[in-house]
Amino acid sequence: MRKAIWILIFFLAAGSMQVIAQQNFASISFGATFPQGDYAATGDLSSNGYAKTGGAIKFDAGFFPVSYFGIGGSFSFGSNYASRDSLIKDMVSYIEANTPGGIDIPEDAEILYGSGFWNYINLFLGPLFSIRASQKLYFDFRALGGLSFIRPPDQELRITYDGNSIYTHTSHNNVAFGLTAGGGIRYKFNTNLALKLSADFVQTKAKNTYTFDLFQGVVDEVPPIDAEFHIRTVEITAGLAYSF
Repeated sequence: MRKAIWILIFFLAAGSMQVIAQQNFASISFGATFPQGDYAATGDLSSNGYAKTGGAIKFDAGFFPVSYFGIGGSFSFGSNYASRDSLIKDMVSYIEANTPGGIDIPEDAEILYGSGFWNYINLFLGPLFSIRASQKLYFDFRALGGLSFIRPPDQELRITYDGNSIYTHTSHNNVAFGLTAGGGIRYKFNTNLALKLSADFVQTKAKNTYTFDLFQGVVDEVPPIDAEFHIRTVEITAGLAYSF
């Protein structure tokens, strides 16, 4: 009799766990990425990113082997435009100060500048905690880590004056460890579809090299700059989640 009671309790507990159990989900979100710290700062080519507000796309998923605690995964893409005027000013100042013998670039020099975007792709995995506040509302919290694939802006600067020509460019793709931590909500429209809002802090490490080529009247070389700093952003996104 006692054994039968324990078996009944087990099945009742298992049934109740199924009632409150989380549903696995996959989602797609779009939003803005706001650079922080050295990544957004200007004034130092060796340790600043000159990044401006950009956009983010996220593909997230959550798998819950037990209620509340699960495994989260994220595949995301972020992009930030570089601050053009600040970069030109600091590059010109660096060239003038570091050319052996010194040079003075006049204010009316012809300056042609093209810059792309800071682009990074993140592949993260880690623990996910979710609270079901009501039949329709979920609160999600996560801390994930993994790899970041980083591509700096293809910055090209050409300065021409008095028969002299100076050319600089930068390119140094790299892979680094990255992490993200944040939270959000899912509000279910029906059994499967939900609105998903989230805010995440993302951090990874960037390496970048500025190379300077001087020719046509300027024979000395300017030493390159090896830049290194953390990419830190706050990403605010909204999208749709599908539960299964």
